[in-house]
Amino acid sequence: MGSLRLEAERAFLAPFFERAEKGELATTEEIWHAFEARVGHQVDESTIYRLLNRHGWRKLMPRPRHPKADLPAQEQFKKTLQRRFKRQLRPGQLTISDRC
Repeated sequence: MGSLRLEAERAFLAPFFERAEKGELATTEEIWHAFEARVGHQVDESTIYRLLNRHGWRKLMPRPRHPKADLPAQEQFKKTLQRRFKRQLRPGQLTISDRC
């Protein structure tokens, strides 16, 4: 056959869900290889994405910053740090802003 029924798909994905609930990563490549081993032949990558979509999985990337980050405080720190850094420089040394 080449595909799994919905219940079989849930059972197949269960270990990956358990790992995800513990905060561990599950990659599509890992799931893809496991799926091919389960069905006994190669499948297209889109098959895996459709499988994951059917079960509510979506692509997540690490967030670029912490949700509780205080951006104004970070900007103020950068300004203060730059002033402190400039005071410590000897004549002729580059500043942080000169390098960027």
